[in-house]
Amino acid sequence: MLARILLLIGLLTMSAFAQPAIEPGVSLELARWRAAHYSDVRYKLNLTLEKMSPVLKGTMEISVRVGEKGSGGVKESEPGAVATGFSTPIILDWRRIKGHEEKSTISNVSINGRVLSPGFSRQTADGGPPEGGTQNAYEESNEHLIFRDGVVVGENVIKLDFTSPILTSGSAITRYVDKEDGSEYIYSLFVPSDASTAFPVFDQPDLKARFELSVSAPGEWNVISNSAISGRAQAACGQRTEINVETGHIGATPLNTQCLPINGFHETKPMSTYVFAFAAGPWEKVSVPGAVATGDLITVKSKAPVATAQGTDKNAAGDPTTSIYFRRSQAAKFKPHAAEVFRLNREAIKYFEEYFNYKFPFPKYDLVLIPEFPFGGMEHAGATFLRESSIIFPQEPTRNDHISRALLMFHEASHQWFGDTVTMRWFDDLW
Repeated sequence: MLARILLLIGLLTMSAFAQPAIEPGVSLELARWRAAHYSDVRYKLNLTLEKMSPVLKGTMEISVRVGEKGSGGVKESEPGAVATGFSTPIILDWRRIKGHEEKSTISNVSINGRVLSPGFSRQTADGGPPEGGTQNAYEESNEHLIFRDGVVVGENVIKLDFTSPILTSGSAITRYVDKEDGSEYIYSLFVPSDASTAFPVFDQPDLKARFELSVSAPGEWNVISNSAISGRAQAACGQRTEINVETGHIGATPLNTQCLPINGFHETKPMSTYVFAFAAGPWEKVSVPGAVATGDLITVKSKAPVATAQGTDKNAAGDPTTSIYFRRSQAAKFKPHAAEVFRLNREAIKYFEEYFNYKFPFPKYDLVLIPEFPFGGMEHAGATFLRESSIIFPQEPTRNDHISRALLMFHEASHQWFGDTVTMRWFDDLW
């Protein structure tokens, strides 16, 4: 019996460190292998949102520490040095939406300062793609981007440009055009594993990462994300940097896009890719306590802090704030619900802080009311998205409607602790 147990432990250990087959999607074997070899993941995203554009445009920098083969991502030799026979690749997830593949593009790819081109890397002593590959190449295979050339022990930095589709449905990035005033709203929804259709990531819940986001968007738009906005600046106009993958030449070419203001956000705490989010559009905003209303919207006074975590955004009086965002065409409809929605939000945070004996875990807690949202709500860390019709009732609400709204808001608030802060290792433990 002991021999069988030791054999089983050995097989499980081998499966954790043997590179899995590259198959479509993210297999449990791939997820375990990456968790054992990668750590300290960071994404720096620069997004461009243009009015009625069919695609999201962006540049990104992916930082990840890679451990020696079989080290479980812990043991590292000379930092920054290419190891002899080092064969631990970096495997990112990158999926193209069927029927819209032409809108999903990757270009200007480099790793650790080395410019790469699409294709197979040359076969290494420890295995790899077939013979006949090229140097300084990355591979796109079965919904993954695979980097072998230039990977080092320790920190690796991959830079690339991308585009991905913005659709009215069936996409990780969705556009809604207001039927009442024609305003355009854009939002992301990555649950459970659709972040990889927007840009390359490690799309598994246990590889949490810090996100640093900047968004270029029309000047009249508000942009909301997981962390608080750090600043707003006018974009530099006229040129962009491009890399010639054949010659390695770095040059500048004219921009064909609008010059849009840049909204910068503070780096997030580590979080799973499926709870990262952003929304943009001409949203109206109301904040509490010390509410700063848009137009003549109600000013709501709070008896207790909405959240009390260190670093929570605070107003001039030192009170932490939360904000609710909604379509500008719905301002009059939201007004009679404002006080109750803020009360429910405040009571939910207060209740769960006491229940979990743990202060609200993120720097802020915003609510964004999304029209025709496919779920009742989604608990993005620090910025929950709620179905608009569940908060601003389309007809005279019943008692059950009021109860359902309270349950929805409490349910999504609870996820800020259990689901966002404490996250399942794999999707079979989804709560």
